[in-house]
Amino acid sequence: MLTPDQIRRRALNGYEDFLRSLSREESFFPLKILGAGWSRPTDFGEDRAAIEALQNQSKERLGFGYSITWEDRTYRRWGVQKIPSEVAFTTQDDWVRYLDKETEVKQFRADQDLIRCRCPELVPWSQLKPLKIVAHGGAWSGLLNVCLYLRKHPRPDCYMRELPVVADTKFVERHLGILAELLPIAAPATVGADDSRFETRFGFRTKQPLVRIRFLDSDLTRQYGFALPELAVPLDEFRRFPFSGCNVLVVENEMTFLTLPTLKNTLAIFGAGDAAARLTTVGWLALCRLFYWGDLDGHGFETLSHLRRSFPGIRSVLMDASCFAEHRIFAVPGSATRTLDKLNLTGDEQAHYDYLVEKQQLLEQERIPNTYSETRLVQALGDG
Repeated sequence: MLTPDQIRRRALNGYEDFLRSLSREESFFPLKILGAGWSRPTDFGEDRAAIEALQNQSKERLGFGYSITWEDRTYRRWGVQKIPSEVAFTTQDDWVRYLDKETEVKQFRADQDLIRCRCPELVPWSQLKPLKIVAHGGAWSGLLNVCLYLRKHPRPDCYMRELPVVADTKFVERHLGILAELLPIAAPATVGADDSRFETRFGFRTKQPLVRIRFLDSDLTRQYGFALPELAVPLDEFRRFPFSGCNVLVVENEMTFLTLPTLKNTLAIFGAGDAAARLTTVGWLALCRLFYWGDLDGHGFETLSHLRRSFPGIRSVLMDASCFAEHRIFAVPGSATRTLDKLNLTGDEQAHYDYLVEKQQLLEQERIPNTYSETRLVQALGDG
């Protein structure tokens, strides 16, 4: 025989099915709680206490909740005893009040009616996932506003906070997960092929990351009509730059970027963090002589490999075994890393990568003396 707490837990296990039955207008009651009847007596003193506890939490005592079906059984030791043979919730009101779900169920029904009225395409989804209706209870007016607006104005090319719907400006940002499920059903025309981010998938503008660049040749600055030797520009604008035929040097460390020497016909890009990965979308880089200078460790070579997938002609500089050997005294223990992907490295680069990963060594590029790095850069980039 189950205890009242066990009955409550079993009743809760059926909550999703109950909500589904509500949305489909199907019958759900009476709901029998299996295992809540009587098995056989052991110690009748303890059994009577268990029966009393069961009865105290029943509809018979509370006015709502589960109902107990009783039957008389005769035992040789105890004579005729009234024992529970079945426990069941006979009505929806009994069950909902017992679980203290009255407010939640009322909201669910209101939200379900709203969906059915304003966006019937979502009804099959809502019946399949009723707990998601509950999880966003009270927000469905705003969610449907977003869906219906994007149905009429797909791929709006505005920031999410600019969307002219009856909801606060951060509403879309707070509900990205649920909207990502709803929009393909309610507003399929707004769905794009790029699903890497919510904004790109559904046609919103994204906050553009800045790309930092330095002209290492003043003639190059004048040639392209720039007033300053150092700039930070939005990525979209950077993609439209007219450069071709020059050297482009991508470096990982900010101080290295700031202290690079004068190099003929050369543009430097600060590529720390995700910046290097963003460069793979910049088509004009394929028209330039592209170089990468990163830290001498596993991460540096993995970034080089990632760039080389988009730009096969990219060359590494100051990342070879001789540079490491000459400055080994400045190396420090690096973090453990080894990608499972096959790296796009030359034979020498792969051998040096394997060595650095095995030994867990890191030689940061800013530890290499400027006199040495300047000589090597001039050798690698030549006369431009």
